[in-house]
Amino acid sequence: MKRTGMVLAALLLAAGFSANAQIWKQSTCLRIGHRGARGLVNENTMESLLKAIELGVDDVEFDLQRTRDNVFVIMHDPTVERTTDGQGAVSGMTLAEFKQLKSKSGYSIPTLEEVLQVLKPLKVGIILDIKVTDPKCVPAVYALVDKYGMVPRTVFETSYPKVAKAIEEFNPELVSAIYPAWPPSAVYYAKKYKMDCVSLYYPFANPLEVRRARKAGFKVVVWTVDKANQIKYFENKLKVDGIMTDDPNLFKAAESGCKCGKK
Repeated sequence: MKRTGMVLAALLLAAGFSANAQIWKQSTCLRIGHRGARGLVNENTMESLLKAIELGVDDVEFDLQRTRDNVFVIMHDPTVERTTDGQGAVSGMTLAEFKQLKSKSGYSIPTLEEVLQVLKPLKVGIILDIKVTDPKCVPAVYALVDKYGMVPRTVFETSYPKVAKAIEEFNPELVSAIYPAWPPSAVYYAKKYKMDCVSLYYPFANPLEVRRARKAGFKVVVWTVDKANQIKYFENKLKVDGIMTDDPNLFKAAESGCKCGKK
């Protein structure tokens, strides 16, 4: 954690201890680090989030699960085998058990509160992907984000329609996003639950689908785009409102016209 502290100190100085109170500025495309900088550092770790911020993203996206004793932790999968040295379901672990886990590179896996404490003074927004399937979790998630004054910087996102409904019913003023299991149904659910944004898996983010979402009044975020030429296409041609990538270096590569990226 010593290196993490050094990186954080440098980021605090660069940020000037200020934070962007708006999620979107007019006519801008958010540059979003997917699970931090997943292509460079183990996903959903503090180190990965800070790496993405170091590389200049506007927002970091990360995932939320919940332990058996009702603590929100940063983890994509419902189980821990893929990304850690442990095994089992997050929902079956106490926080103490979860905290024994290490990522493949030996990093600790943070709680939501730990992440909020670190990100609060930094000039970065949050795409908070709620993986908890119980819609009753929404007030508790909101309360924690609100505790750190970060609601204005947060997009509350989910793939579960019931959770999306709960977000809007709890507080229609929250900025909300949905990416359902079947991507073409995103606009349908966004309309049904009065969401603010549709998050489209990039193969489905064609001109027709983007126009359909825009015509319905929704912001459009595309994920996960890991080639510089595709980033350039979505940003400059389709003019989407946000792009997620595993490697934030690709944003600069797209500006320079480089066609590098993952195959």
